[in-house]
Amino acid sequence: MIGDSLYVAFGEAVALRRDHLGMTQAQLAARVGLSRASIANIEGGRQNVLLHHACSIAAALGLSDVGDLLPVQAEASLEDQALTLSEPVSRNAQAQINSMIAKATAKAKS
Repeated sequence: MIGDSLYVAFGEAVALRRDHLGMTQAQLAARVGLSRASIANIEGGRQNVLLHHACSIAAALGLSDVGDLLPVQAEASLEDQALTLSEPVSRNAQAQINSMIAKATAKAKS
C-alpha cells in the first residue's frame, strides 16, 4: 500500500476512531489545531498528512501510537523495509519510526 491508498486508509482509520468516540470533525480539528475542512479532507484521503499532524491526531483520538492508525501490510516484514529519510532525524525520532514499522509488521504477522 503506497501513495494515495495509504492516505485513504489512514483517513478511514481516523474517521472510524473519531466516530467510535462520538467526536465531530470540528471537535477533532479544535484538538489538533486544524480546520474542520482539513479533517474532512484527511478522512477522505484527499489531503496528505504531515507526521506531526498524524501524531497530534492520534493523541487527540486517545491513541498512544500513531501506528494504530496505519494500515497493515501483510506482505511486508521489517527486514524487507528500506527506510530512506531526506534529512537526518534525532535518535528519539528514529526510535519512534522504528517502533511504527515494527508495530505494523507485527500486526501483519498476527
